[in-house]
Amino acid sequence: MFFLYRGERFGVGIILAVSATLAVLVAQGQTQIVWDAFINQFVFYGIIMVSGLLLRCRGWLPRTSLTLVAVGFFPIFSSVTALTGHMMFPLQRPLVDETLFAIDHALGYDWVAAVTWLADYPQLSTIMKYVYLSALPQLLILLIVLGVQGRVIALHRMVVTGMVAGCLITLFWSIWPSFGPSAYLDVPDEVIARAGLLVTPDYGAQLMDLARNGMERIEKHQLLGTMAFPSFHILMATLALFFARGTWLFWPYVMANSLMIPATLTHGGHHLIDMPGGVLLFVCSYAISRQMLPQTAQAGCATTPDYPTTATA
Repeated sequence: MFFLYRGERFGVGIILAVSATLAVLVAQGQTQIVWDAFINQFVFYGIIMVSGLLLRCRGWLPRTSLTLVAVGFFPIFSSVTALTGHMMFPLQRPLVDETLFAIDHALGYDWVAAVTWLADYPQLSTIMKYVYLSALPQLLILLIVLGVQGRVIALHRMVVTGMVAGCLITLFWSIWPSFGPSAYLDVPDEVIARAGLLVTPDYGAQLMDLARNGMERIEKHQLLGTMAFPSFHILMATLALFFARGTWLFWPYVMANSLMIPATLTHGGHHLIDMPGGVLLFVCSYAISRQMLPQTAQAGCATTPDYPTTATA
C-alpha cells in the first residue's frame, strides 16, 4: 500500500515550496541555470526515493524503504536551496559583516590571529579540515542508522529540522547577508599554505565579486558556500549530535565534533558570533519540527495520528 509518513509529506512540501521560489527568481532574474549540470544528481536521488516507495507499496523491507526515502530528501533539498541562494546575486542589500566584526572585536576574536596560530600546528589543521568536511557525511550516515533502526519519529524530525533550518537561514541571509572574515582580511600566502586553509582570502574575493556582479550562468562547480551568519556547519554538527543520542554513533560524533567549532572558525572563515548563531538556528528549527511532528507515544511505539501503529521510535 502506498503512503507517505507525515514527515515525508512535510519534506515534499518544503522542497516544492523552495522550488516554486526558485522558479520565481529564475523568471525575474538574468542568471541562467545550466540544468544539465544538476539533472544527474536530481535523477539519482529521485531514483533512490522512488525505490524506497516501491518497496513500501510491496510491503517489503519497511526499514529499508524508510531509509531510502529519507536519504533522497537531503541532497535534493540542498541543491534546490543552494540554487535559490545563488539566484539572489548580485546583492540588493548591504553586507552586515561590519557589525559582526565589531562583535568579534568586543569578544577579543581575530580570524587572522587564529589562522596564524593554526599554521604552526599543520597536523592539527589537517585533522580540523577533515572534521569540517565531515559535517554532511555525518548526517547521511546518521540518516541510514536511524532508518535501519526504524526510529521513524527521530528520523523525520531530523530531516524536517534540517530542511526548516535551510529555509530559515536562506530567508535570514536574504535580508542580512554576510560572508565572514575571509572576504575582508588578508592572510600571508605562507600562512595559508602551512595551515592548508579551505576558505582563503581568494575565496572571499570570489564572494565579493559575486555580491557586486552576480553570475551569468550557474553551473555545479561554481556553487559556493556563501552564508556566514548563522553558521550552517554548526547547525549540522548540533543536528548530528542531538539525533545521534541513543545510537552507537553518539560518542564518535562527540569526539569528531569537539573540533567543529575551531574548524568552522578557521577553515570555514567565520565570525565568532556565527557559532552561537548556528546553535540558535538549530533550537528554533527543532522547535518548529516538534510542532510539525508531535509524538504521541505508547510504550515502545512513537506515532503521530497518521503514522502506522507499527512505526517504532
